[in-house]
Amino acid sequence: MAAVATKTERMSLRLTADQNEILRRAAEARGESASDYVLRHAVLAAESDLADRRVFVVDDAAWNELQALVSAPAKLPKSMIRLLATPSVLETPQS
Repeated sequence: MAAVATKTERMSLRLTADQNEILRRAAEARGESASDYVLRHAVLAAESDLADRRVFVVDDAAWNELQALVSAPAKLPKSMIRLLATPSVLETPQS
């Protein structure tokens, strides 16, 4: 069983009455507190935003390692080489 981290940080949000009502109704429908509901969705959105990043900053050593990996010839397993060398049924001439 994974250890549960202790929540020690706080964040305040300002929202309209309509936004508050929607969030509370959604949380209630899921059987969660409004705080847990908002936190769960905010963390999921943040993880998604971070995963979509297109620009990454790395030091010279990491950049050189990446360039070496990308530039190296592909190492395919023998079974993959045989598969790619075998004509598909779509390429086989029909009689």
